[in-house]
Amino acid sequence: MKAARIYGEADVRVEEIPSPPEPGPFEAVVAPLWSGLCGTDVKEYIGHGGSFSATPHPLTGAALPLILGHEFSAEVVAIGSRIDNVKVGDQVAVMPLIHCGHCAACKLGRYTQCEVKAWTGLSDAWGGMGEYALVQSYQLSPLDGISPEAGAVVEPAAVALNASVRANVGPGSTVLILGAGAIGILTLLAVKALGAATVFLFETNPRRAAHAAELGAEVIPAEHADDIAGYVRERTGGLGVDVAMDCAGFPPALDAAVASVRPGGTIGVPAVHPGPTMVDVRRMTRNDLSMVASVGYTQDIWERTVLMVRAGVLPVEKAVTSKIDLDDIVSRGFDVLSKPSTELKILVKIKA
Repeated sequence: MKAARIYGEADVRVEEIPSPPEPGPFEAVVAPLWSGLCGTDVKEYIGHGGSFSATPHPLTGAALPLILGHEFSAEVVAIGSRIDNVKVGDQVAVMPLIHCGHCAACKLGRYTQCEVKAWTGLSDAWGGMGEYALVQSYQLSPLDGISPEAGAVVEPAAVALNASVRANVGPGSTVLILGAGAIGILTLLAVKALGAATVFLFETNPRRAAHAAELGAEVIPAEHADDIAGYVRERTGGLGVDVAMDCAGFPPALDAAVASVRPGGTIGVPAVHPGPTMVDVRRMTRNDLSMVASVGYTQDIWERTVLMVRAGVLPVEKAVTSKIDLDDIVSRGFDVLSKPSTELKILVKIKA
């Protein structure tokens, strides 16, 4: 079968490799349809990552070179003898998280904190950038009316929804989003789906900012870059927003988030910061603020994301800016996203 595999920094190859074996009792073989390129993949490509390992993973035994693709939709082509949640021919969204099921975190249902967790497309032998993949039955959610393209965006949408729910966004909330990359745009869609009344957004890239405005955000003008909190307070009667979401992952964005929330407000942090970041704890104490970080999603949030996309209240396809073929993944995918770009979510077509 054909697959895109990463060998190391700036080294992604589309090549022929062996197909998966027959599935075990609780496994399925799927044929990926569409797969999204993620910021995590790009960080690995430019050498600033750490998600791919040259040594065998403790849960899966996988090591570089690895098949890419942890955001994908697929068609089920073979199932194990104990699977009853999907059947051959079903189109599915694939939840990439693989967990051990017996560590302390797993016993609490906190699978993203599993001591040896792995991810299809990051630390497993299989990924969504190949013509076939071997996955666990619990990773599969039938699309049932969701388009295969939207199905490939369920995974990052679940990240955004999880962060928004943890930050207590609800009907009538005022929200500030810092950063309009893929997660920022999906967070915009998520908070609106949760009932946010007003969403402010700051983004330095004009075209990304324009995209956010088209989706209903009040974009903060570039000239207010040095006083985002001042702009927000002026627009909220001096109060500040209920929730500020750091989707940028840079210290100034987190500072702006802390400065922009009302007394008793919440700062949500789905962004991955490159290192330790200073926080104005005095302001947080004085204003009775809460800061809620998040990683990935729970099983419940994954299922809720699928339901919301299926119902049309979470239109994740609006985050997609380009669709490319697997053979063009380097020239039209990684090489584009590894430089300043207006692209948000690039989908790769896997099945011809």
